[in-house]
Amino acid sequence: MAAGRMRVLLDGYWWHEGPPSNAMVQRELVRGWARTHPEDELVIAVPAAHLEAVREHVPAGVELVGVRRRPHGVSVMSEYPSVLRRVGADVAVTHNFAPWGVPSVVFLHDVLFQDQPRWFTPAERLYLAPVTALLPRAGAVVTSSGHEARRIERRNRRVGQVRSIGIAPDPRLATLAPVRPQVLAGVDDFVLTVGRLNVRKNLGTAIAAAVRTGEIGPARPLVVVGGPDGRGPGFGPAALQAIEDGAVVLTGHVADAELAWLYRNAALFVFLSLDEGFGLPPVEALSFGTPVVASDIGVFRETIGAHARLVDPLDVDAAAAAIRQELARGRCAPVQPLAWDDAAAALRDTAAALHHGRRRVA
Repeated sequence: MAAGRMRVLLDGYWWHEGPPSNAMVQRELVRGWARTHPEDELVIAVPAAHLEAVREHVPAGVELVGVRRRPHGVSVMSEYPSVLRRVGADVAVTHNFAPWGVPSVVFLHDVLFQDQPRWFTPAERLYLAPVTALLPRAGAVVTSSGHEARRIERRNRRVGQVRSIGIAPDPRLATLAPVRPQVLAGVDDFVLTVGRLNVRKNLGTAIAAAVRTGEIGPARPLVVVGGPDGRGPGFGPAALQAIEDGAVVLTGHVADAELAWLYRNAALFVFLSLDEGFGLPPVEALSFGTPVVASDIGVFRETIGAHARLVDPLDVDAAAAAIRQELARGRCAPVQPLAWDDAAAALRDTAAALHHGRRRVA
C-alpha cells in the first residue's frame, strides 16, 4: 500500500437507524473523510439488515460490511475486531465504545453519564459503563469540543490526552426546501427550542422563563421540538398549563425539511441545557441567523459565546430578561460553522498518527 495511504474500518452502525444527531455525525465524518482523502480505502460497518438502505447514500468507492450483533456497543466491542481483520483494515474508527484488541480511534461523544449519573436511567448507566471501562485500550480518543476533552481526561486519568476535532450542523438543513410543520399552520411568530425531552435539557426553566416575559402566548408560542428520552423533564403545573393553553407547542420529532423551516423562521432560539458535550442545536440556529439565548456553561462559552447571549440556566428571571431583550433586537447575521471537512481531516490525522506510530496521539 502506498505511503500514507490507509485502509480504515469506520463505524456506521447508526447510519440508517439510530439517534438522529449521532447518525448525522457518523455520516458526515465518513463523507468528509472521503472528500479530503480519496486515496484511503474506507470500509463502513453497518447492521447487516441495513446494507441495501445505506448503500445508495455512501460516497463512491466506499465499501460496506454487515455486522449482526446488537446493540451498538456489543457489536463494536466484540464483533468489530474480527471484522477489521477480515477486511484487512489498518485501524478502526468507532463511536463511544472501543473494539477489543485492535488499533482504534474512539470518537467519544461525552461522559455526562460519569459527571451527572442522576440524569440517566439505571439501564442507560449499565449500558454505558463499558464505554469508560475499555477506553484506555483505545489507541487514541477524540471528541467534539475542548470542554468535553478536558472532562474526559479529568474523569478518566488512564486515557491520557483527548483531541477535540469539532463537529458541524447537518449540511442538508441549508439546502432542503423548507416545509412548515402542520402543527404550526397559521403560526408565523414563534420562539424555538430543539432537544430531546429529558431532565438535562431543563425545559421546565425554558418554559417558565419564556412565559414570564409576557411575550409568549398562543399568538407567539414557544415551540419545543424533540421526543422523550431517558429521564423525563418533569414539567411542573405552570409548564403543563402553558402547554394546555397553547403558549407552548410540543411538536415531537420533525422531518429535516420542517426543522429547516423552523430555524429559518423562528424569532429566537432558546437552549437552557444544564450541560452538553457539544450542543449542536444553538450552532444550527446561529447558522440560519436566528439569535440565541443559551446556558452559560463551559462548552457554550467555547462554541457560541461570541455570538449568543449566555445566562444562568437555573435563573428564570435572568433568562426571561435575556429572551425579552433578544426578541426586541430581531434576527442576526448567519454565523458560519466549522466545515465537516475540517473535522474529518482532524480525525483522519489522528488515525494516521496511530497507524504509523502505534501510539496515543497528542
